[in-house]
Amino acid sequence: MHLAIIGAGAWGTAFSMQLASAGHKVLLWVYEPELLQIIKKTRENAWYLPGFALPEAIDVTDDLQAAALFADDVVIAVPSFALRPVLGSIARALSGRRLLVITKGLERETLLTISRVVAEVAGPDAPCAVLSGPSFALETAKGCFTSVVIASSDRALARRFQEITHTEAFRVYTSEDTAGVELGGALKNVMAIGAGIIEGLHLGSNTLAAYMTRALAEIKRLGVRMGARETTFMGLSGMGDLILTCTGPLSRNRTFGLELAKGGDPAALIASRKAVVEGYYTIEAAYRLSQDLGVEMPITGELYRVVYRGKDIKAAFEDIRKRDTKDEDA
Repeated sequence: MHLAIIGAGAWGTAFSMQLASAGHKVLLWVYEPELLQIIKKTRENAWYLPGFALPEAIDVTDDLQAAALFADDVVIAVPSFALRPVLGSIARALSGRRLLVITKGLERETLLTISRVVAEVAGPDAPCAVLSGPSFALETAKGCFTSVVIASSDRALARRFQEITHTEAFRVYTSEDTAGVELGGALKNVMAIGAGIIEGLHLGSNTLAAYMTRALAEIKRLGVRMGARETTFMGLSGMGDLILTCTGPLSRNRTFGLELAKGGDPAALIASRKAVVEGYYTIEAAYRLSQDLGVEMPITGELYRVVYRGKDIKAAFEDIRKRDTKDEDA
């Protein structure tokens, strides 16, 4: 089977390798001309996933239209901030294609989930599924056992992509709760920044455990208000991805939090790296959503004030610590 992947970051590249291992022919679209030449010459994505030779089943291109027309099944792997302009330029080419979105995040301007952005650009009837779950790109590329979930309101579409992507080392479950799967995958990136701050301030394992538990409560509150199922957040795209991203040393969002705890300037840290820190962009959207919907999200609010308003990190922690007592399930 032939598949196209739009986006050659670490995750898009690792996912192309996973598809190749499943026996598929893949065309990977690379945005940066310099990186395209590096990959063609060395068969390695030295910028985003160094150390891995791409299988022969993977070809690369900088022709976005050609990539979109390469196959009936197209995987979307561009960063959330680039999603609308990239898809907008190939909207006609995507007509009739089945889309699997592996991007995690929220659109900052509209506060829409990624699948809703896709629906606006490609049309409301475009067949679309989303994939999320605890899956570091590096470990996926290594072939480490990984479990993820694919969600779509069209159960047959979710099962189709399950069959395409599932292997012994890459176990894929399905769900109909697209909103829950997307929100879990987006918001865990926000919470991982706070986990990195806790680690950087040496606040201890007790603090981290309490933080992750209350972070999950915030994610569930917002998700349920937006129509997701509460049980989804106890699965791979919720608790599973939250645990990985808050504790794993490969987490870019956690690393960003560690650097903030050392006094780093948020905007300067983001500008200094090629790899995208999705949580940085999602914080603002999540905070605005919580305000618009009247959902209590104190952790998200403090992270927003630290990252975008220059609030002192230790003062933010004290404001969280001194909050009034309440019932746990409130």
